[in-house]
Order: sequence, then C-alpha cells, then structure tokens
Amino acid sequence: MQFAEPRGEAPARASLRRVAFTLIELLVVIAIIAILAAMLLPALARSKEKAKITQCKSNAHQLSLATLMYAGDNQDKLPNCLNANNQALGVWVWDMSAFVISNLQSYAVRQDIFYCPNEYYLYNSATPDAWQAFTVSQTAPQPYIVTGYIWLFPNSRAVDALSNSIPAEYWGDVQKTTTPRDGYNVATTELITDATIFLNGLGGKKYTDIAAAGGTAVRTAHLNPGNTPSGGNIDFLDGHLEWRNFKVMTNIVNPSGSAPLGFMF
Repeated sequence: MQFAEPRGEAPARASLRRVAFTLIELLVVIAIIAILAAMLLPALARSKEKAKITQCKSNAHQLSLATLMYAGDNQDKLPNCLNANNQALGVWVWDMSAFVISNLQSYAVRQDIFYCPNEYYLYNSATPDAWQAFTVSQTAPQPYIVTGYIWLFPNSRAVDALSNSIPAEYWGDVQKTTTPRDGYNVATTELITDATIFLNGLGGKKYTDIAAAGGTAVRTAHLNPGNTPSGGNIDFLDGHLEWRNFKVMTNIVNPSGSAPLGFMF
C-alpha cells in the first residue's frame, strides 16, 4: 500500500536545503571577515594610540604648568635635583628626585600625571612600584621616583647623561626659565620630554623589552606597529608643547657608565 506524502512537507524540506550553506560558501564568508578584520584592526590601533598621545600631551602640559608655577614662586629658578648634601638622586634618566616631585605636587599635580598613558604599567603595577620602591631611604641615590618622562632640570640624571654625548656647557646655563641652553632661546630649549629610550645591541637600538628593576621590562613611550619609535611630546622652557617626529630627533644620548639607558629627543 502506498501512502501519499502529506501536502506541504516536500516544499519545506526543499526550503531547508536552500537555507544551508555549502563548505565553499562558508570558507568565502570566513575569508571576507578575515580581510575586513585585517583592514580595521590597524586603524583601531592607530586611533587608540592617537588618543594616548592626546592624553600624554595633557599630562606633559600639566607638568610644564606646575614647573613654571614653581619657578614663578622661586625667582624663576627651575627645580634642582640635588639633595641637601649636593648629591644627585636617581639612577636612570627618567628618575626624579622625590623632593622635586613633592614640590611639583604642591601645584595640584596628581601622581598619574607623571606618566605617559603608555607607561601606566610603571605606576599601576606592584612591580616595580615606581612611585614607592625607591623612596624608603634618605641615602643617595634615594629617595627618587621612577617617572614616565625625562626631565632636563638642573642636575637631573638626564642632564648628567647629556654631558657624555653633548658638551656639558650646552646645558649648564639652563637654571632658570629665563636662561635657555647655549645657542637657543626659551621657545626652543627642551624641558620635559617623552621617554624615547633605548639600549644599544648587536642588532642596533632596542626600544622594547628593556630589562629593569624587579625583573620587569620597560619600553619607549610611543611606538609604531614595527616597534620603532613614532615620536614624542616635548615641553619647552617657555611653556609651550610640541610633538616631535622620531625622524627629526637629533639629540641622541647614548648609554654609558651609571646611565645604561639611552634616550633621544
């Protein structure tokens, strides 16, 4: 005996067959998604980095304002990084005297402002605990704080390192906001710079994964996708701020002696 197929069932099965995708169609869709992701992800990364550069500019500008206000209250003198015994404080070029930072904070500068957003790992992490780790002793080179910027203040570690690559007298006059470096004016004399740092190696300069305190690793603040520096924000003696492209950073301070970390601006 034959039974007739219920009316409407065969068209339903045909409809299901039409909805299903073949393996080739699925592979094509996956390939299209992969291509779109490859196109969009770099653009998203660039947008994220631009936002960090903008926040970094804001941080650096606030540090500049605090410095100028301090100078305005101290006969135009910039903060001096020596302790009461005329000893330098800090080890690396972004280290800053804890006394100087305390003075700057009196002008309403928050702790996180002392770090580029790309270097909040220094501030937020329990290791190296950049804000606290090197403030427990009063014996030089402590107390100092590891910051996210490089300070060209009188007797800073960065200025000490400069004397190994650039004649010392080049920076010796920069004691006040009214005394620019030799051959420059207040609008072209750098004061605080982003941390474009490096170590020299057999393969050239290394800008990432630089071994630091507590087994941590540090890096240049602003990097291109290939881990080469893109540039940095720079505060000047007159209070203005500029972005300087890496390609035009001509002040190169090579590491040596007690300053193993090189930097450029």
